[in-house]
Amino acid sequence: MTLDLTKLISGVQSQIDFEFEFALDKSYLESIGSVDASLFKVSGYLKKLSERYDLTLTYSGEVVFECHRCLQNVKLTLKNDIKRIVVSERESDVDAEWLTYEGYAIPLVPILEEDITLILPLQVLCAESCKGLCPSCGVDLNKETCTCDETKIDPRLEALKHLFT
Repeated sequence: MTLDLTKLISGVQSQIDFEFEFALDKSYLESIGSVDASLFKVSGYLKKLSERYDLTLTYSGEVVFECHRCLQNVKLTLKNDIKRIVVSERESDVDAEWLTYEGYAIPLVPILEEDITLILPLQVLCAESCKGLCPSCGVDLNKETCTCDETKIDPRLEALKHLFT
């Protein structure tokens, strides 16, 4: 989705309201480690403030990840409000927090993808108490108990194991 600025720049309108749905790109989903995502609903406005613009948008949607411990699917509901100042690329005193545009359009999808990436948790878990998978046999420890032998012997000392038997 791209916002057309021609009516704002020419002074025909002082504000552009928008509302749309979009699907996250498959390559973006792979880059954040997601399995699937719903359509995201986006609404907001772009308002002219002298030579700058005020961008306000709200989005919501669901993203599916695998639990980092047990690999079960976990749905995360993502919602956030974004407020940014938008300036022309030609403006000399640009703050690092501001968005710049070139020509007569502002692409919104990169702004949304950046914000989604920033609000994602570092580790996605199905539950705080998730026990994960057994590293030896792969059993889901949330559902069954593992029967693996827990005694571990340092391989350098394994020859001594039979010394006293």
